[in-house]
Amino acid sequence: MSHSKSKTKSKTRVLVAPHNFEIGGSQINALELACAVSRNPDFEVVLYAPDGELSDRARRTGLELHLSSLREAAPSLLRLREFYQLVGQCGVDLVHAYEWAPTIDAAIGVAWARGVPVLSTILSMDYPYFLPRDVPTILGTREMWRAAQNEGRKAFLLEPPVDTSLFHPDAISPAEAAKIRAECMAEDGDILITVVGRLAQILKLDGLLALIQAVGNLSRDYPVKLAVVGDGPARGHAEEVAAQANRYANRQVVCMLGAKHDPLPYYAAADLVVGMGSSALRAMAVGKPLLVQGEKGFWRIADESSSQMFRSQGWYGIGDGEQSVERCASQLRELITASRARSDELRSFGRDLVQREYSLDVAAEHLMTIYRDVLSMPTISKGQGSVNIMKLAGEMAKYNTAIKMPWIRTASRHLTGRSL
Repeated sequence: MSHSKSKTKSKTRVLVAPHNFEIGGSQINALELACAVSRNPDFEVVLYAPDGELSDRARRTGLELHLSSLREAAPSLLRLREFYQLVGQCGVDLVHAYEWAPTIDAAIGVAWARGVPVLSTILSMDYPYFLPRDVPTILGTREMWRAAQNEGRKAFLLEPPVDTSLFHPDAISPAEAAKIRAECMAEDGDILITVVGRLAQILKLDGLLALIQAVGNLSRDYPVKLAVVGDGPARGHAEEVAAQANRYANRQVVCMLGAKHDPLPYYAAADLVVGMGSSALRAMAVGKPLLVQGEKGFWRIADESSSQMFRSQGWYGIGDGEQSVERCASQLRELITASRARSDELRSFGRDLVQREYSLDVAAEHLMTIYRDVLSMPTISKGQGSVNIMKLAGEMAKYNTAIKMPWIRTASRHLTGRSL
């Protein structure tokens, strides 16, 4: 495990642990909030995560950084040991873990073994039922927050913020925008659609494939180009579908750009953006009309009529599994053919909403209040920690069985409203 900088013990020391440093909304939020919190004189932030594409960005923050080579699934005995040793070595007062895997390892190796408080943030669209109930948890949507409170969890609401000092309509120059559009093979008069995100099987792949097919279909009637910014295990599959769309159009309408360390210019150079979660918010921050992508055929334009729904459930949704390509094409067609007044209305709506509700500075202040609340909570004794470990082992055994036998998860959701 590599590290930089040595510790100083004069402030509240927070170890921020994203689940990895690959490019993704949760990881970027973790870095942005860590930087914002570190500017407060009462806090000092230490970063710890598996090495990845965002490691250089993490180094540029100037924060104390510890990179791990570990990528095991939780619980990981090696990662438990790293957590345990790092907390002692750095004099950490609080561990803030992002997503469930580092939360599990931090709970076992830190909260239950050392008595050091652990806070979890879950920005996924659901959280596993086995997430320890005595670990305070930040959730990114109002629906998940209310559900967690109803389950008796110590839950906080903090919607994913955007650094609006960076993400704004004039973020790049016209010359830079022209350069990015040329990279995306968008010519004068083309309508450039951009989607930014990790190309993963879970949550995003089905929607991405439907989007690629929809753009291919629309290309017969409209001068559209689609830029896919991101990488991941599903890239090969996405490239195959992109090649089919290009053959159908008899020209290159889909451009697979791979991961970009700074995706901001690709948002800013687009005419409209497709996205979910943090990516959706960044698109609105730069003043782009937005089509929100979900699962199972969910597609919805972000505007005044849909904003209340998205503010409640998050910038995401679940459809009925039917006609995803057709629905996506229909919503894109509405954006492509919108009047100038309608397009301007969508741009202003999105920018104003993000500035008002999702500011990074406001979120950082709220996060520091949560830190203080968690630090004031009673710590867990080693005896109770041992009981918790045994209970967690049983719950995770059930989860692993459900992964191997999907019908068990389906039955659980039908009976309880939540899958294992």
